[in-house]
Amino acid sequence: MRGAAKAGDVGNFLGSFGKPTDPFPTLMAGGLTVFALWREGREAEGVITWLTPTEGERAMGLPDGWTAFGHDGRPVSARARQKALGNSIALPCAEYIMAGVKEELEGGKQDSDT
Repeated sequence: MRGAAKAGDVGNFLGSFGKPTDPFPTLMAGGLTVFALWREGREAEGVITWLTPTEGERAMGLPDGWTAFGHDGRPVSARARQKALGNSIALPCAEYIMAGVKEELEGGKQDSDT
C-alpha cells in the first residue's frame, strides 16, 4: 500500500484494501500479512521491520517458542510462525474479553460496599 501510494499507483493502492467478498473490508483483509512495525524516525523513508517469531510471540503475550513446533512435534518455519501470529488474537485481549463475558454470565460484578 505504501509503495503504491508513493508511486501514485491508484489501482494497487485500492487493491491493498479488503475484497468486497471479505467478511469485513478491513485493511489487507483478503491477504496474509505478518507483524511489522515502523522504524522510529524513518517513517518518511517507508522503512518497515518484520518482527521475528519470538518478537511476535512476546507482542501477543505468549511465551517464547510457543509457535516453534507443530502439533506433530516438528519444527515450524519462521514464515509460518509469523503468519500464525499475524492471524491470532493477543492473549491479554482474549483474557480481558472472556473475563467480561464471565462477569455478565454471573450476573455482573457484586459490589462489596453495598
